[in-house]
Amino acid sequence: MSFQKYSPKQGAFLLGLVMLLAMVVIFMRSAPHSEPTAPLTSPTFVPSETDTPMLTHHPSATSTQAKTQTPTFKPTSLKPTIASTTAVPDTPTPLAAQVTELVQTLSLKISPSIFGIEYHAQGELLTVKEAGAFWVRRNALLWSLVEPTEGMRDWAAVSQLEGELIQAAEQGQQVILIIRSTPPWAQRIEGSFCGAIKRKKFDAFAAFVRDAVARYSQPPYQVKYWELWNEPDVDPAAVKPDEVYGCWGDPQDDFFGGGYYAEMLMQVYPQIKAADPQAQVLVGGLLLDCDPINPPETSNGSGQLRDCTSSRFLEGILEAGGGNYFDGVSFHAYDYYYGTAGQYGNGNWHSSWKTTGPVLIAKANYLQNLLEQYGFGDKYLINSEVALLCGSTGNEDMCKTQDFASTKADYVAQAYVAALAQGLRANIWYSLIGWRGSALTDRKLQPLLAYQAYRFAAEQLGKAVYEGKITEYPNLIGFRFNRVGDRLWVLWALDDEAHELRLPDMPSAIYDSLGSPQPAAQDLMITHAPIYVQWQP
Repeated sequence: MSFQKYSPKQGAFLLGLVMLLAMVVIFMRSAPHSEPTAPLTSPTFVPSETDTPMLTHHPSATSTQAKTQTPTFKPTSLKPTIASTTAVPDTPTPLAAQVTELVQTLSLKISPSIFGIEYHAQGELLTVKEAGAFWVRRNALLWSLVEPTEGMRDWAAVSQLEGELIQAAEQGQQVILIIRSTPPWAQRIEGSFCGAIKRKKFDAFAAFVRDAVARYSQPPYQVKYWELWNEPDVDPAAVKPDEVYGCWGDPQDDFFGGGYYAEMLMQVYPQIKAADPQAQVLVGGLLLDCDPINPPETSNGSGQLRDCTSSRFLEGILEAGGGNYFDGVSFHAYDYYYGTAGQYGNGNWHSSWKTTGPVLIAKANYLQNLLEQYGFGDKYLINSEVALLCGSTGNEDMCKTQDFASTKADYVAQAYVAALAQGLRANIWYSLIGWRGSALTDRKLQPLLAYQAYRFAAEQLGKAVYEGKITEYPNLIGFRFNRVGDRLWVLWALDDEAHELRLPDMPSAIYDSLGSPQPAAQDLMITHAPIYVQWQP
């Protein structure tokens, strides 16, 4: 049963109903009796004794088309086995624990909002909260910092992070915590902190993660979402060895090293669940550099296709049998400003403002189709980095214009509408202070237009339930939502023209992406700038 379709109010009702039924059952069970219990045991994976050769090849930017055929078969899912046990006396206490676990599980599935922001320092957390973000993402739990010597852990090294986690929990926010950075004694590629772990050290990493989850999943920290590395589908040769990326990529492999990452998951996932059965394990945020099914040209008109093998990383995880060893997939989706108001796109995924809208749609469709092909269509997606980028640094003249500021504000609305329509569990803006022009605030945490748009979108869409696309108007893209007490449409044009539109009935209110009221009318003129249209009973 999927709970994504329920509103927070409906979700709260379901949780309350479960708790009420459980209390009735506990009360009525006056006579003890025995029933066999059957705990689930995770499949085990035994890696080979030898490690694979060190990565040495860096693909050329003009390499020819990669092997991009879709799978022709569905591998058999590795189902957990049921362990037989002897019967034990049944008392209300175990049932109460089971009910508590069920309530926690439902709470994880019924998110109050998909809105999230990545932050970089504790001083940003209050501003993030005031923007309306329920999710916060933090790239800060470094294995190499806590365990520089094998078997000797120094948790004091991350005391600042612990303070951040406590504040986020006190603010009622859900943290996605990234674990990364391989210590020298475990590095598969010598000197590469962002790179993969030696196969023979997978067990050491699993032990570290188990301790981390046991430590931080409980009060006062309450971390439930764990992301293993950041952009592991990056070539180690393409980044600095201590980069914040994941760089587990293997250009010599048809799946760019996804299978090796799956071996790590097979050892780590059972340990995480042993420490906290409610913990959610995410495949590290995938860069998904370009479309592996329909690769773009290296340059327009060249006739030479880009090598998009790196985007097959998740396919490699699934091919290697790793589908049962993660709960969700984290991915990244950036669009690029084209220098004119309202215009953006991502040519690597054949996506633009005038065709598909935000690139997260194309990437989410690819991932959802791939998971379904392998029998894991129930896995959820989190877009853990979304933003509109400008230029190569964000300091170019065009990135300082009012046109860019307005386009970024409009993009905020479009990206969150698209994320709701795709059924994502969370959509995380990167970041509060940004990079390459993506900031919601300046460095002094003063709000920009995009921050205003984010806060208004969170107010309008944070409790909205997606109902479907609006398809009756040519050259327009629109989405219907239901909220407690009213209906909501979000509309914009898929080109640079203004389009006349007649609504089915008179709305009660209309707003632009910044939350500024517009004249309520049944006949509208729609441009590339999105508008919110409300109807109240």
